[in-house]
Amino acid sequence: MAPLAQPAGSGPSASLREVISKRLQQALGRDWAEAYVFMAPAMVLLVGIIAYPFLRAFYISFTNTTTLEIGPFVGLKNYIELWSDIFFRRSVLITAKFTVASVVLKLLVGILAAVLLNRLGNRAAILTGLVLLPWIMPDIVRAITWKSLLDPLYGGLSRLLMDLHLAKQPPAFLADVSTALPTVVLVNLWQGIPFFTINLLAGLKAIDQELYEAAAIDGASGWRQFLHITLPGLRYVIIVVTLLSTIWTFNTFTLIFLLTGGGPMDTTKVYSILSYNYAIGGHRYGPGIAVSLSMAPVLGIFIVILGRYMMSGRRLYEEHTTREPGALAALLGLLAWPFKLLGRLVLAIFWLLNDGVERLIEGIGRLFRAAFGRDRQAHLRRRSGWRGQIAPVIALILLLTFELLPFYWVIVTAFKSELQITRFTSIYWPDPWSLDQFARLLGPTRNFLVWLRNTVTISVVTPLISTIVAAASAYALTRLRWRGAGHISSGVLVAYLMPGIMMLIPIFQLFTWLKLTNTLGALILSYPTFSLPFAIWLMMGYYSSIPEELEAAALIDGCNRFQAFSKVILPLTRPALLAVALFGITQAWSEFLFAYVMIQSASKMTVPVGLAQMIIGDVLPWGELTAAALIMSIPVLILYTIGQRFMVAGLTAGAVKG
Repeated sequence: MAPLAQPAGSGPSASLREVISKRLQQALGRDWAEAYVFMAPAMVLLVGIIAYPFLRAFYISFTNTTTLEIGPFVGLKNYIELWSDIFFRRSVLITAKFTVASVVLKLLVGILAAVLLNRLGNRAAILTGLVLLPWIMPDIVRAITWKSLLDPLYGGLSRLLMDLHLAKQPPAFLADVSTALPTVVLVNLWQGIPFFTINLLAGLKAIDQELYEAAAIDGASGWRQFLHITLPGLRYVIIVVTLLSTIWTFNTFTLIFLLTGGGPMDTTKVYSILSYNYAIGGHRYGPGIAVSLSMAPVLGIFIVILGRYMMSGRRLYEEHTTREPGALAALLGLLAWPFKLLGRLVLAIFWLLNDGVERLIEGIGRLFRAAFGRDRQAHLRRRSGWRGQIAPVIALILLLTFELLPFYWVIVTAFKSELQITRFTSIYWPDPWSLDQFARLLGPTRNFLVWLRNTVTISVVTPLISTIVAAASAYALTRLRWRGAGHISSGVLVAYLMPGIMMLIPIFQLFTWLKLTNTLGALILSYPTFSLPFAIWLMMGYYSSIPEELEAAALIDGCNRFQAFSKVILPLTRPALLAVALFGITQAWSEFLFAYVMIQSASKMTVPVGLAQMIIGDVLPWGELTAAALIMSIPVLILYTIGQRFMVAGLTAGAVKG
């Protein structure tokens, strides 16, 4: 009797496939096949434009490279010579001063602004949008705004101080050795207040109001409520936004480069500008990269601490893994320990001083109550209540004035004629209003419209690529179970926070060798260096908030993983996709460093680079520059107005989720 035919797909070959499949799942994770497909585009970009350039930069830092070809290996010579270089040591000190002063001021003013806006409730929506304006503006607009406002000859602040007889001669804020660094800190404060404010405001809204009511019933003062309810409730947000701001401020390049170029007398030459001067300006690529990598341990400590806090709010799926985080966790704890100890010491000193001051105030209060009668006390309480209402209003007005006054100066300068600017007539208000600056800027003598076309092209293509790739890769990192997801997620965070100047040098060398420089394609390929990691991290926050049951139901109904992603998960993330796209557009719209180095032809320049080229020595066409700044701000304002709630949600739910 002939044997029965075996069903298709059965037999030894099917069993072998099943065994291999199970072994692969045990080794790589249950969803490894789907995860690799979702991650493939991101890995190509992350490896090609981030990992490879970084490894190349790391090697170049140990060589004497002065051309496109990697030079001879010199070991630790570049690093040893750096630390014996007075200019490098000075730049490190300046970077530390700039970072500490800026972050501390931004945190304090940000908390104050958030508390003031929170007291207004829903009435603060418009004010919140106004406060956020300096943060969403491109760096070139910020630089033009403040340079025109602080210019000793044509600047509005100089004229105002002289008109009020507070200065005998126009002060040169950015050109004076004693005031340049404080002025740059002030501009960074102006730029960074909105980031702190918007995130802290979101944190305040999440605190249960019943806690304040219970504390008030127990007799706790407003200060005590702030210390024991508000600050603990904002603890996570404060830590994350402070660490993020510290890393960003530490890596600041464009704003300082445009404001002072590192001068006068190197008083504002932070390490990123020194690295640029060595590598791009002096063609000393080895020492230039060594400058950036010498700061890597400092950045690494902050990134490690930040990663632990941010990853604590994320659920990453990675089954069948060994105890790979063990040694890493011990190292992270060791690195973070001195900072934790310092923080606890600072807090202990603060509580000791605070308790002493409060006891002193309570003692003065008892003496006051004993000296005055009840009627006098009631009258003073009524006056104190009235002052308590007016003080926050005054503080909020001062804050808004500080944030919006530079924009007012740009607007009025843009609508002045050249004679009004040069003859100092109608300083604070155009009389008459004129469109001469816009006509000259958009005329045949300038390439502004060409720059604008290039910027629009890049700002559309780059975010489109980043959004599509980020949507797929973030899904793999948060929803699929496969070995390595945790390490790649941490790598994405590190890539997002990596200094741009560190990546610029090897990418510039690579693109020059490939003959891609001076093309828009070079910018489109290089911009994902900073846009893609942020987009992935933001999308991870949204995916983590979507219930798994929705996806599980789709899989049970017969959908495969790709159908569940496209038909169930992706439609739910439309707000996140819009937020990622908007952030990508604004980032590409304002990018300066890569475009400044990659592009030489005027026909290929973007608006930020073109505007920088309009400044020739001490000759600054302020009217045209402010008109250009105004034109460049309008698209950002329109995008922000349309997608305001998505962008704010992106900051609070994706970037600082916890």
